[in-house]
Amino acid sequence: MNTIALVLIAAFGFGEPGTSVLPLLRVGQGPRASAMGEAGIGLADNATAIYWNPAGLGQLPNYHLALSHHQWFSDIKDELFYASIPAGPGAFGLSLVYSGESGIERWDENNQPIDTFRTWNSIAALGYGAQIAKDWHLGGAFKGFYQNLYTMNGYGGAVDLGLLARPFPFLSLGLAGRNLGRIRYGSDWETLPTEIGLGTNFHKTRFNASIDIVYPFDNSMNIRTGLEYAPVREFALRLGYRTGPADLATLGYLSGLTAGLGFRLGNFGADYCFTPYGKLGITHRIGIKLKIRHKGSGLLKLRVIDKKTTKPLWANLAFSGIRNLTTGTNRRGELELKRLLPGQLTIRTTSKGYQERTDTMEILGDRKQYATIALVRLTYGSIWGTIYDAETKRPVGGAITYQGPVYGEQTVVSDPGSFALKKLPPGNYFVKATGPTEDYIPQSCTLMVEQNLVTEHEFYLVKRRQTIVLQGINFETGKTDILSCFKTVLDRAGKILKQNPTIVVELAGHTDPREISTSEFPSNWELSQARAQAVRKYLIENFGIAPNRLVAHGYADTQPIATNDTEEGMTKNRRTEFRIIEQ
Repeated sequence: MNTIALVLIAAFGFGEPGTSVLPLLRVGQGPRASAMGEAGIGLADNATAIYWNPAGLGQLPNYHLALSHHQWFSDIKDELFYASIPAGPGAFGLSLVYSGESGIERWDENNQPIDTFRTWNSIAALGYGAQIAKDWHLGGAFKGFYQNLYTMNGYGGAVDLGLLARPFPFLSLGLAGRNLGRIRYGSDWETLPTEIGLGTNFHKTRFNASIDIVYPFDNSMNIRTGLEYAPVREFALRLGYRTGPADLATLGYLSGLTAGLGFRLGNFGADYCFTPYGKLGITHRIGIKLKIRHKGSGLLKLRVIDKKTTKPLWANLAFSGIRNLTTGTNRRGELELKRLLPGQLTIRTTSKGYQERTDTMEILGDRKQYATIALVRLTYGSIWGTIYDAETKRPVGGAITYQGPVYGEQTVVSDPGSFALKKLPPGNYFVKATGPTEDYIPQSCTLMVEQNLVTEHEFYLVKRRQTIVLQGINFETGKTDILSCFKTVLDRAGKILKQNPTIVVELAGHTDPREISTSEFPSNWELSQARAQAVRKYLIENFGIAPNRLVAHGYADTQPIATNDTEEGMTKNRRTEFRIIEQ
């Protein structure tokens, strides 16, 4: 019986201290993390996360399959299977473990061999991990086990719980409680090797460093450290050291050493781990793994930079399309979006002092994609101008409102009546001018602001029901031809109409009392009407004014504004007036 006991110690404890049963639960699973000193709580980035820290399942957007073989001394072997299946905001995990040996000799009390017997253990676990907040994952697993010890059998169950956080893109922190349960042998219940561990993992493109601090309830605290370096994408070297759970004082301090390597080709990988156990011998772990891309497992890594300096920027990003989300980058200008479905993703990026930018990306949904958004620093422009009375052409002041990339309002005093809108980001602005009183009709326009340039614009406001005399428009006696010297005055009228697109005006033609009688114009009535029509035609053809906004009317000599007793007075009476009749 003593021989049997020694074999069981070797099979299930390997000389490890502690009083708990089923020491197979202590054995690190998977060759990768095992080669890194069994420091897997903060790593937990493949299907073996169900053992190390089930919260890690929440960061696996793809399907993962893995097989491992562990070769121990005394012909003890472990066979392990792992799988992770994406579902909802996380992934399910499954693991199956079998451990046994080919046979152990049984001896009688006379120290004579009788026959052989076998002992074996099996563990099955099902877990789920999910993202519960940005950069936070929570997970749990239930496992059942069966143990055949030849003279008795044991069975039981346990729960594992885990938490994983990523405060920085290069740093992961993990907390795990493992083997929270009991096992039954006959009518007796025994305590499992329950433990709590805290782990951290620092990772860069080709480098991983992990440290775990594990506190077993039946033993002293131990520390586990590991390094992984990948000189090329397809190959990795691993090294680690652990102060437990093996008894280093008995087995020798070199038994805390672990080492291994890994190969990767596309979605397929293979790993190996070498671990010495002092005089007990050397153990080997070898495994293969496969990643199957899952639609909806797309990962987008964004980086926002200053286009000129390439320095990272904090920016606000609004996503639409396959993902509707508004969030911001970290201080390194980085952001990750996970579990993206295939389709188009629109990204609107804003940052203080920079021009807004909108991009559209085609997300493939089954792989990792990268994008860099380069923002251009704002170089401001300005809008300068003056508000005038359209009739007197004197500054009147009022107010200016503007809306575009930015918006605002500015009060304009009558003297000098000018305004200056400074430090405007480039873009189109809707600008509206209002007069000092409600008698003036507001006027608006759209202006383009360009960087480092001043955009100038003058507003000529007209009053409601106002009559504007187009001074300087004279016609040759008995004719309606518009002379080139009059066009400056008519162009001002056209400008007023363009700036006030809602007003309807009457073009009133007037003559002096000297009668005309020709075949074309039998009287001053026909002549004044024809001259008003000529002005109307000019404004339509040269300024594109809608015909229904211009009403031509001839008044002959019925509305003089000066005496007709002098040549000077009659010149004033030969005029065309611009009357606002509707708005």
